[in-house]
Amino acid sequence: MNSKTIFSLLMGVNLGIIFLNIPPALDILMALYGVSYTRISLLISAMLWSHALIQVPGGMIVDRLGVRHSLMISLISMAAGNLLPVLVAGLDAAILARIITGIGTGLAFVATMKLLALYAPEGRSGSHQAFFAGFFSLGGILAYLFIPRLTANAWEWTYIFPELFCFPLIMWLIGLGLEKRATNVSLPPLSQVLKMPLGWIIGIYHALSYGSMINLGNWMPSLLAETWVGASAAQLAWGGALVMLISGLGRVGGGFVIMKFRPVRVANGSIMLLALIFLGLSVSHASALVLVLAAGAALFASINFGAFFEIATITTPQDFLATLFGFINFVANIGAIILTVMFGILKDSAGTFSPGFGMLAFLCAATLLTGAKRLKKEVNDKGAF
Repeated sequence: MNSKTIFSLLMGVNLGIIFLNIPPALDILMALYGVSYTRISLLISAMLWSHALIQVPGGMIVDRLGVRHSLMISLISMAAGNLLPVLVAGLDAAILARIITGIGTGLAFVATMKLLALYAPEGRSGSHQAFFAGFFSLGGILAYLFIPRLTANAWEWTYIFPELFCFPLIMWLIGLGLEKRATNVSLPPLSQVLKMPLGWIIGIYHALSYGSMINLGNWMPSLLAETWVGASAAQLAWGGALVMLISGLGRVGGGFVIMKFRPVRVANGSIMLLALIFLGLSVSHASALVLVLAAGAALFASINFGAFFEIATITTPQDFLATLFGFINFVANIGAIILTVMFGILKDSAGTFSPGFGMLAFLCAATLLTGAKRLKKEVNDKGAF
């Protein structure tokens, strides 16, 4: 493992902290800004939208400017976004800062994924990309461990804690020895990017997996409260942390899995297992079984991360990798948002999460039936496996 891959893993930790630095300090920030849950949700979601929307143009920027310049822009954006709320008080400034931060995280994701595709050991890029995603989960866990303790003394630590990682990474990047020149390659127009079959197939697969993991993390305490007699969602908050832990282990483990099995088989197999697990969750009412099935869903929704991007890496020219990565992640993030809304609506209308899991089972099965053969064909046509 070289210095560039180690840098990438620490970027994963940094991104995980930044993504989850707000929830651990939610009560403190609501009191500070004097807002309700509705208005504080604007602060939480602001970064998610800018992160999602920057993916495709961010990928094209990375392919044009190169990894070094793109990483520097992303780190400066994340550092500035976390510094602004400390210097300028108020919710409006904080929301603007999260939008700036999201631009940085979106650009950082595609740049780091391309960095690993270029500098990971030959034939191991997908494994190292999975390790990067696993370290992202580690960053989220660190945020939950440290930020509540730090903000008990001063709310500013909500934003200062991520800065402790951004600035050392900026200094390290300067001496990392990455290419300094932009590429002269002619990038495909956006209309052509939107017509890439492989991007849509992997993007939808990733949306069902990443979206499932995000929803399990968000709704796990409430899901357990449906069947756990005498316990409230607040008392079952450990369920969300459990999902993050299993997801992180699953992504790291997935990096080793694709060393032994073909990535296409891992991708299709994980979606098939998710369909079966979600079908079980839609009809299960026993708390122990719900917990086991949810843990299994978190595992198989994460173990395929490296497989998705290994397929993308091997089947795509290096000059266009970040553009494809950005498109895949854009589809996945939009899918995660749609699934989140879907779960909320179905929970409100039915009073239970069962219909939501039933819909997820249907979507996974339908995607597998329509996408499995097409994915194999796309890969075989490229002569990758």
